[in-house]
Amino acid sequence: MRADLLSKLASTKKPGSHRTVIQETIKTPSIGGEDLMMVIEEEDWRSPIIRYLQKDELPKEREKAFKLKKMAAWYSMVGDRLYKRGFASPLLLCVSNEEAKDIMSEVHEGSCGSHIGSRALAGKILRAGFYWPDIHDDTAMYVRNCDKCQRHANLHHVPGEPLKSVLAPWPFFMWGVDIVGPFPVGYKQARWIIVAVDYFTKWIEAEPVSSISAEQVKIFYWKKIICRFGLPKYIVSDNGTQFASEKVVEFCRSKGIKNTFISVEHPQANGQAESANKVILRALKRRLDSKGEAWVAHISPILWSYHTTPQSSTGEAPFTMVYGSDAM
Repeated sequence: MRADLLSKLASTKKPGSHRTVIQETIKTPSIGGEDLMMVIEEEDWRSPIIRYLQKDELPKEREKAFKLKKMAAWYSMVGDRLYKRGFASPLLLCVSNEEAKDIMSEVHEGSCGSHIGSRALAGKILRAGFYWPDIHDDTAMYVRNCDKCQRHANLHHVPGEPLKSVLAPWPFFMWGVDIVGPFPVGYKQARWIIVAVDYFTKWIEAEPVSSISAEQVKIFYWKKIICRFGLPKYIVSDNGTQFASEKVVEFCRSKGIKNTFISVEHPQANGQAESANKVILRALKRRLDSKGEAWVAHISPILWSYHTTPQSSTGEAPFTMVYGSDAM
């Protein structure tokens, strides 16, 4: 028996092990029985609804029981998760207060967040498929307590004016174009941004450039507007040399595009482009932590956040207006 054990030890000995092996046989287990631990979720607003839907439990008070039964008609259980039903929305995942804080933080100032307002923030969270009862109050408080939003908030000094309708009968029929800058020198010596906005869908295209020559404008028209969205009927811009140059005008004429020029001293006539400029500038201010930070890298996340945020003028996100579905 001893020789058999020694032979097995020799055959299973790992390289580099000591020649002398001390073996001990333990007759009883060195650990006790299994310790079972139950994870108890923290009580929150979802708990009474879940108990009613799963176990048909109701509060003892008659009034509270009636309210719970009436409210539970809007909810359903899918697996072990609670979802809220709506008239025109898919099932919304019900989240706890702690999860709600993480969701607001990610949508508001995450990788593709641009510090949007409270109503847009609430709408974007609902479109993403999340819900909790105080979503509108919580988003308003979150934006109110955001330091960057308060530092770079809009200051309205001009009294309100009646809205004037702009005729754009279908998407990409009319574009407004403008230039923003100068900025600190960024990636590929970029100091300016050429901005274009579609009057119908409110879709924004932006391109950082190192100079604002007529050739750069021509390339922007071709690459960002024509090759992506087709030939527009009108392009509205100011009468600066880069837009009104013979090279740009001839290029547009050859494509059947009509240029509409406004005075540089009256930018309100191209209000759509001015609004797009404000969107980009405000988002850059809120996202950049210092003046020396690379601003070019923030343009794409800013545009993505804007394109997936519902606009007050249309009630829909530009992404939905262009592609006919919500961004996933």
